[in-house]
Amino acid sequence: MRKILISIGTNTQAPYNMYRAKSILQSYFPTIQFTIDIENKPFGQNYKQWFVNTLGYFKSDLSKNEIISRCKHIEKTMGRLVEHKSEGKVIIDIDLIQWGDEIIKPNDFKRSYIIDLLPFVKE
Repeated sequence: MRKILISIGTNTQAPYNMYRAKSILQSYFPTIQFTIDIENKPFGQNYKQWFVNTLGYFKSDLSKNEIISRCKHIEKTMGRLVEHKSEGKVIIDIDLIQWGDEIIKPNDFKRSYIIDLLPFVKE
């Protein structure tokens, strides 16, 4: 079993979309737990709305690609479109950032919201 860490963010109808994403994630990964949700200033010039972010964590034997595939499927199911990025709209963003000992997105670990949320991840 590998430790899995997923970052989740939204800046569009944030309370609803965060709740919905967590519910779907729980149906895919029944043992997933979540940190607290925190609000963050927009990151990047396209984004004007504040974000809500959280981390999801669990243990799994699933492959890295299977976890990523499920996360991308949830994004698509919730209505995320490529053109939303240029509009500054994030319905939901779900990224695998750690798979076992492998850090998938090292730059994400430098972002303030990840640093702020990591202490809430329980082993």
